[in-house]
Amino acid sequence: MKTFLVTGADGFLGYHAVKLLNKRSIRPRVLLSTDIDPGLPGIKALKKLDVEIINGNVNDPDSIRAACDGINIVLHLHFAITLGGGEQVEKTLHQENVVGTRNLLEAASQAGVTRVVVSSSSLAVGLHHEPKLLDEEADWVRYGFSLPYAVSRRNAEQALLGDSKPGFSEVIVISPSFTLGPDDWSGAPANGLVMRMSKPGFRITAPIGFGILDVRDYAEGVLLAVERGVPGRKYILSGDNITPDQLAKAVASEVGFEPPKWLFSLRAWMIFPVVAILELWSKLMGKPPKVTRQLLELWGRYAWYDTSRARNELSWEPRPLQESLRDTILWVRENKAD
Repeated sequence: MKTFLVTGADGFLGYHAVKLLNKRSIRPRVLLSTDIDPGLPGIKALKKLDVEIINGNVNDPDSIRAACDGINIVLHLHFAITLGGGEQVEKTLHQENVVGTRNLLEAASQAGVTRVVVSSSSLAVGLHHEPKLLDEEADWVRYGFSLPYAVSRRNAEQALLGDSKPGFSEVIVISPSFTLGPDDWSGAPANGLVMRMSKPGFRITAPIGFGILDVRDYAEGVLLAVERGVPGRKYILSGDNITPDQLAKAVASEVGFEPPKWLFSLRAWMIFPVVAILELWSKLMGKPPKVTRQLLELWGRYAWYDTSRARNELSWEPRPLQESLRDTILWVRENKAD
């Protein structure tokens, strides 16, 4: 009998993985932080699912050892995310995303866990300078960028895949792209963008490209990685590779109004002064900046990905974009989350 531990179950991605496990008649154990607000919508929604809750975090060795006891499979879907920077932010990201993941892997190995699936990010693959696809073997030296969040996810991947060897927990990494979908109790950025685009007055985009992924396909990919993934390998999960302009037109088509006749594309030089001022203001206030100039490295680049490995080795197949948009918009409107 397979027994599961899920971290990050209170987040958008983790919630859907737990929900899919329940659909398959599996009651997972979930690791929740003791200092999390029980009144949050995501926690309330999670508690309506069939789960065993154990309190703790990935930087508390005792709690993760207890969480891994009697477990066969770990789905490590917890991660810290921020678009900010600065020494304190980088330290926090490293502690949560790199050290915390190593801690969990060590506890899993000691507990005899047979397989660990870790959720990373497609940004840890890199960004192309041209409208072309990158795969799991992309050269980080050539395609990487310096956003602390992406670097921390990349560093965690490197440590994990290097530890996947006979006699140790089998480690598989999945790398999702920009994720949207229903049952969003956390306020996913992709859903927020879609809902802004669903209003006729939307006009502002950016010269970038990104892959977009339905969260339900993400959850399916997680469980397929458990069943069919090759230890020591990474699998990119992504759907359509598009631009903001294309997404805006797809959303307009879904909600039933004429696509925008024109869209204004913000250039990096237009945003740079604003970001620089925000950085300076944060420094003066003694707080880490919420956004940094490193974010502007996204401009003019493409987070477009080749998912052949996941399709071929996992038999994974994402659903059509219009289905994802329809379900997302309907759920957000019904739940008044926009």
